[in-house]
Amino acid sequence: MIKSFKIFGERHTGTNVVNIFIKHNFALEAKGFEFLGWKHRLAPTNQELKKHKLDGVLFIFTFRSPYSWLRAMHREPYCYHYPDISKLSFEEFITFQIEDYENSISMWNIKNKSYLNLAEQLTNSIVIKLEDFASNQQEIFTRLNQITNNDVSVMTTIKSYLNGRGVIEGRDLHKNISMDKVPLETLRVINSFIDKEIMEKLNYKIEEF
Repeated sequence: MIKSFKIFGERHTGTNVVNIFIKHNFALEAKGFEFLGWKHRLAPTNQELKKHKLDGVLFIFTFRSPYSWLRAMHREPYCYHYPDISKLSFEEFITFQIEDYENSISMWNIKNKSYLNLAEQLTNSIVIKLEDFASNQQEIFTRLNQITNNDVSVMTTIKSYLNGRGVIEGRDLHKNISMDKVPLETLRVINSFIDKEIMEKLNYKIEEF
């Protein structure tokens, strides 16, 4: 029986709004930092998992298209150790080294690959794309109902945009996902780094030149 949940996903992939959605609709305990660490980290290894009791825990993995995700990361990269990263243009930002990764696109590839691999290994897991959540919360609600063996009949919808600071007034969840298209040359750079296998697994289309 599912009694709690743990979310993993990169920044700007809906970890906060999915967390609130589950809390509002299901009587499940949210696992915090003390259980397998930071939600935005690389997926934990099998050695780490063996040190924790996983029975009754639903693992949730959130994803977002790299194109709109890169725009969101450029707007707010959450890199407090290097505040000058916010001064970079979008074209500079996408190839700039971030944390332990060659660039943001490589980070998207590596972290999301680790999430997909772990999701396939675990007994209780669900993959949620931010685009799907924004367009059809009912479908996400139905999937969660089935996985958790709950019989919740009325869904509480989340319409506001949320981040780690709470509700952001004046910003809509749908509009936040619909970022401006990137210039042609920039798109070529992004596509040269993107892991095509991950895109296929998540049913994301490579944007054409």
